[in-house]
Amino acid sequence: MKKTALAFLTGTAMLFSLASCGEKLLTPEQVDAAITQGFEAGKGAVETAENAKCEADFEQRVQEKVNALDMAAQEAATTPAPAN
Repeated sequence: MKKTALAFLTGTAMLFSLASCGEKLLTPEQVDAAITQGFEAGKGAVETAENAKCEADFEQRVQEKVNALDMAAQEAATTPAPAN
């Protein structure tokens, strides 16, 4: 009980000392808004990076498939047809 009361008084003293030094204390709503704003900004950056990576991977897979089909077509063109 004494520790809780002491912690409360210490917290109150710090609050008043910060307020008296001209520090602006944020309300819980302002803190939540700042956290949400930072999260949204970071989320957009991560989504952009992941989309770019996904597109690059897709382009690479498509190019590999096109190259494989081209090689198969070239092999088919150079291989003589069996005589019947």
